[in-house]
Amino acid sequence: MTAISAKDVMTLRARTNAGMMDAKKALQEADGDMEKAGDLLRQWGRGRAAVRTSMEMKEGLIGGRISADGKLGVLVRLGCQTDFVARNDAFVKLLNDLVQLALANAVLTPAELNRLAWPDGSGRTVEAVIKELAGGAIKENLAVTGLARFQTSHGQVGSYVHHNAKVGCLVQVDGAAHAAVRVLISEVAMHITAGVPFVPLAISREQVEPAVVEKERRLAAEAITGKPPAIVEKIVTGKVEKFFADQVLLEQPFVKDEKRKISDLLAATSAAVGAKLQIARFARFKVGEV
Repeated sequence: MTAISAKDVMTLRARTNAGMMDAKKALQEADGDMEKAGDLLRQWGRGRAAVRTSMEMKEGLIGGRISADGKLGVLVRLGCQTDFVARNDAFVKLLNDLVQLALANAVLTPAELNRLAWPDGSGRTVEAVIKELAGGAIKENLAVTGLARFQTSHGQVGSYVHHNAKVGCLVQVDGAAHAAVRVLISEVAMHITAGVPFVPLAISREQVEPAVVEKERRLAAEAITGKPPAIVEKIVTGKVEKFFADQVLLEQPFVKDEKRKISDLLAATSAAVGAKLQIARFARFKVGEV
């Protein structure tokens, strides 16, 4: 059997992010052949990752990036099983690499991102690299559990990620490209990330499913007894209006100034830039949520 030097083990570890003992074992089985040892580690990594696929990923991090012109933005949630792994340098680097890949390629779902070729010329897919890392250096189940990619030709995209990288939001505003619009997007994204008073169910009340509104009306009516129909209708209408105020983004009080609604921020910025602005869409990710 070929003697395996500590230098060879360290070289293989640097190439693959494998653990010390795994790297040494792979080199021994490959009779010192660095390429074969790397292939063995990748095979072992895929096998170990497959065993862990049923384990829940309640931890992880969220990363976002916006293009230089502000027309394109991405938000990626990378899941793992423990917060210890989420703070691992290899995990953080993987998230940053995935964010860059999502920005550079027209992918809209984690599955589409997983099918991309890893940009090192090895022929591996993103999914294969994630599984190898999960079975090698990380030894924990890893997966992209959330992906949003917004692009606009007549507006701007922005994001906000909380300082702990556990929750974040991507927002697109259409109508104009302006410094004031960037500020608006930052404020709205921060508001949605905070989730106060509630994480918005929709941007406007027109976007709320009629069935959801009808359910609110029914529940409100069922809670009222012994009142004339006209009074019941008045109370129900008031409760439905409160539902919209709580759940619809444009009608929510701004988290930094409850005297102003999000619609007030939108109107003020529209006036400042001389264009009708519209919050086109948003995506909010929180670690551990489905």
